[in-house]
Order: sequence, then C-alpha cells, then structure tokens
Amino acid sequence: MKIKFFGGAGGVTGSKTLLKIGKEKYLVDYGLFQGASENRSRNWDQFYEASEVSAVFLTHAHIDHSGLLPRLWRDGFRGDIYCTRETYKLCRILLEDSAKIHEEDAAYANKKKYSRHKPALPLYTRDEAVEILKNFKTVEFENEIEISPNIKITFFWAGHILGSSFIRVAYKDEKSEDKVIVFSGDVGHKRNILLRPPAPLCKLDYLVLESTYGAKLHPRIPAKEVLGIYLNTILKRSGVAIIPSFSVGRTQDVLYLIKELMDENQIPSAPVVLDSPLSKKANQIFRECFGELCVKSEVLEKGSIYPETLREVQTVNESKDVASATGPMIIVSASGMIDGGRVVHHVKEKISDEKNGIILVGYQPEGTKGRLLLDGIETLRVHKEEYPVKASIFSVNSLSAHGDYLDIIDWLKESKIDPKFVILNHGEEKGSKHLKTLLESQMDYKTTVAGFGEEFDLDHIY
Repeated sequence: MKIKFFGGAGGVTGSKTLLKIGKEKYLVDYGLFQGASENRSRNWDQFYEASEVSAVFLTHAHIDHSGLLPRLWRDGFRGDIYCTRETYKLCRILLEDSAKIHEEDAAYANKKKYSRHKPALPLYTRDEAVEILKNFKTVEFENEIEISPNIKITFFWAGHILGSSFIRVAYKDEKSEDKVIVFSGDVGHKRNILLRPPAPLCKLDYLVLESTYGAKLHPRIPAKEVLGIYLNTILKRSGVAIIPSFSVGRTQDVLYLIKELMDENQIPSAPVVLDSPLSKKANQIFRECFGELCVKSEVLEKGSIYPETLREVQTVNESKDVASATGPMIIVSASGMIDGGRVVHHVKEKISDEKNGIILVGYQPEGTKGRLLLDGIETLRVHKEEYPVKASIFSVNSLSAHGDYLDIIDWLKESKIDPKFVILNHGEEKGSKHLKTLLESQMDYKTTVAGFGEEFDLDHIY
C-alpha cells in the first residue's frame, strides 16, 4: 500500500489522504482548507484522479474533514462515501450550509465587484452538495465491511464528536500478507462533557495519528465550574451573557452545562436563547442519535441535555427581537470566533453595556474578533462602526473535543499496541514534532511527520 498526504499535513485543516492498493484508489477524508489565503487557495485545485477513486472513508463530519466533498464530485468522483449514521446526518446539514455560504460569498463579491474573477464563482454549489450526499453509505461501528477482495474497513468510536471514528483498514500487501493500518481521525478524551472516551485501538501494523495538540495540555479545571462563575457574574447584575459557539459539538456541551448549573441552582434560572439555524438542526440530530456507544451513561439517564428555559430561534426577525432584549438572559449563537453569523449582531448590541458579558468557549485564532476581545482591545470594529468594549470578556478554555498529548499517550498505552511505524498528521509543525519526540522516547515507536504531498510505500518500511 502507498499513502499520500495532500491535506492535513503541516496544518490542521484540509485533511485528505490517498490510498493506493495495486490499481485501486481510496481516500480517507476530503476536507476543506481554512485559515490563511495561501491555504484556502488549495481548495480550488482540481483533483485529476477523482474519477479513479473507488470510495472515500470519512472519519467524521467536521468541515476540515468533509467540506470539500462536493468539489470532489465536481472533479468527477462517483464512488461511495462510507461513514457512520451520525456522520451522515451531520454532513447533510454542514455541507449544504457550507455550499450556501460559498454561493452567498460569490454573489456578494459580484455585487461589490471586488473579486479578481469576472464573475466570482462559488467553490461549490448547493446542487453539488446534494449530489454528493447521494453517494453516502452508512455503516455500524465495529462492523467490518469488505470493499474489495483486497481491502476491508471497520469504524471504531473516536470520542471527538457525535459519529466520529477511527478507521481500521485491513488489506493485502504486495506479498499477499495481511496488514492493518489505522487512521485516527480526530481523537477525543476522557473529560468530554457528553461523549464517551475513544474505544481502545485495535491490533495494527501502521498508525496515522493526529497531532493537533501535540505540544499543548488542556486545563484540567472542570469547565462547568468556570462557566458557572462567569454566568453568575453576568446574570446577577441582570446582564446578557453572549456565548459564541460552534454549532456541532460545542453548542451541545455548553447547553448541557447550563442545564446542570440551573438544575443544581448554581446559577439563577434565566431564559436561554439558541440563535443559530444550523445549531438548531444539530440539536435535533443529537436528540435523534443519542445512544450508549457514544454518550456517557450519566448523560443518558437525564433524558434531555437542554435547559428547560431553552428557546431555539429561527427567523431573522426573531433574532432581531432577541438582540434588542435586556437581561438577565443567556444567548448562545454561532460562530464560535465571532467572525460571522448572527452572534456578530448580538455582540454589537451588547458589548458597550458593562452589565453584559461575552464568554468565549473555544480557540480564538489571530485576527478574529474573539481573539481581539481576548487580548483586551478597548474598541471593537463591527460592520464599519466602532464600539467601546465595556462588557466583561471571559474565556473557558477546557472544552476542547481534541485530546492533548497526555490524552493521546494514555490512549496508546491503554490500547497496548505495537505499531511498526507511526505517521503523524493533522498538526502544525511545533505540535507534530513535539509529539514525535514523546512517542519515540516514551513509547519507543518509530515515528515520522507527514509533509504536504509526501507519499509512503508501506510495503517497504521495515
């Protein structure tokens, strides 16, 4: 087998790996590049081998792993996409939402005439998203599927988001000997709010392992405790607490923590408004897909994960009414970095009142409004206007769905595996190199870091 990395290597977006077994070609993930313009420009590159690919094995629904699939369809792919039932349900809403954004961005660029291209075109359309969704085939966890006489796949619970998987690929090498390679996808941890920790790794020969937090440790202070302190501070002064949050995974964690805090009388009961149509759809999928394999037993016992005072907002007019309302109230809205979506309007309306507060619950990259607030900016520019920052700015940094390097090492130790070779991907240079050093010293694993465009011939690695 040969594997080639042309995404999720040297960075944490655009995950895609090409597998070649004899004349057969497969992909593990096909994600969207995000971040700097240099990265995003790669989304437009044509994949000339698309029509030769028999199938895609999809680890989970996050856009950096699935978000370029409609483009793959445009390039000529017509094979099957294998994933779990939960991943398919989430992809249905995420891919169509992504396509809608691309179409709207192109239309706006044409209206304002600022694009270099005449006319500006969307990366892909909603029609193309609909077409690629017809190619999805759902599989059960831990149920081996024969793809061809040369390859079998099995999905195992990865503990990252609903439906997330690491994938076991069993194949015949050039000597017709049985070999196993595992692709970790994104891996969770034991401190996840709603979800169970990842299943133990199976016996394997080769491991492709994510290294997103290969050089970082997450705080071990419970997120519920910190969130409770901040919400009390805002609600008890009759303020509005705005929580910018990613729609899939993070929003459900936050709503569950608010429910617990209210049920235990640790914070005052107050209206909780979810203002994000995409988050509303994600909530419904969480309601449909809760099960013992993925969700912690203590969460299942409670039935609902949502506060009794929750109201899910849909229309723009409803959103405007919420933005003009006074506290005490909690607003949860996308996006998590305040770089778009309805949350921007809520921040604009509430940021100059010292009774209010903004609680950031995810990583805030350089240049985003969330990062500017975190760094203490005194005036925030929104929609070409300046707003003095008088609201309190808080941060809860212990809600990551990714395992850090201690979590990864514990997972490997508990799995008791002895791989011949480990390839690190899905990490920036610092994180990947740090994790490589640890795996070599602590686990005695032969380890390398995948470079963009790098190919490995596994049949000739000894």
